Amino acid sequence: MDLIDKKILCELDINCRTPLSKMAKKLRIGRNVLDYRIKKLEKEKIITNYICSVNLGKLGYKNHKIYCKMKSMTPAREKEFIEFIKSEKKVINFIKTEGSFDYAFVIASQNIRELDSFLSEVKTKFRDILHDYLVSIVVSSKIFKLHKLLLGEKQEIVKFDKYGEDHKEIKLDEKDKKILRVLSQEANISLIELAEKTGYTIDVVKHRVKDLTQKIVSSFRVIADMNKIGYFHYVIMLKIRNSTLKEEDNLICWCANKKNVIYTTKKIGSFDYEINVAITDINDLNSFLSEMKSKFGNIIDSYELVINSQLLKLNYLPL
Repeated sequence: MDLIDKKILCELDINCRTPLSKMAKKLRIGRNVLDYRIKKLEKEKIITNYICSVNLGKLGYKNHKIYCKMKSMTPAREKEFIEFIKSEKKVINFIKTEGSFDYAFVIASQNIRELDSFLSEVKTKFRDILHDYLVSIVVSSKIFKLHKLLLGEKQEIVKFDKYGEDHKEIKLDEKDKKILRVLSQEANISLIELAEKTGYTIDVVKHRVKDLTQKIVSSFRVIADMNKIGYFHYVIMLKIRNSTLKEEDNLICWCANKKNVIYTTKKIGSFDYEINVAITDINDLNSFLSEMKSKFGNIIDSYELVINSQLLKLNYLPL
């Protein structure tokens, strides 16, 4: 990718629903040039999807992340496992990983019984290949702009926060749900196309999208294949000890100012934080870990590494 491609990805990451004419003007290129370049990025699978991120806490959901360690899998059984996890609506994120674990997925559930029921089904159905698993509660995530990674711009604010904490629950009617189901996987769709797919008028979808954006939609953004833009996606899972809130805030502020940190997640469980990092090579990884341990070795008890090797599912709408 050249500089213009990187700038296009960054703009789509901020808001992929921005009209192309407005985006082209900001980037100082022609609208047709912008349209051609976006289509080229899609064709090359650098852009894999356009999604809307939803604050599920406001809909009464809690997120739990599960890491799985597998054993003795035949290709057929592995495929069965993948298809089963992908087919579950409550699974909003599913990743093939390398390292300490083989798979990771996030379950959005409205109560602990839903979580227990699904995990019990997984353990029963795949007891011959599921060696072990870890469960943690997702407290919050801080998502950082691609500008920081691709253009080296200083991170002034996080792009958005995703919380799993309690909120006054917002109720959605069927029209809201139908619109969100489309936007969840086609976030860049035009209002005209959205109206056609939902069967509602343009005025209705325009009003509803605006209302949903104010209430529960955190962002409309692009999903890019990290490997195809020159990075490996590492997850550093930290166990913290004897830390103050200020020390933990300092860790997150440091992450916010590191060019290659994509997002951070605070959790309750076997690990306290996950730092997601875009890494170019082993020297880049060693440099990052050395600096992290040098600055925060007094509060880091231990850590484990996994590589996110393949995104199998991402849909923030468990409806």
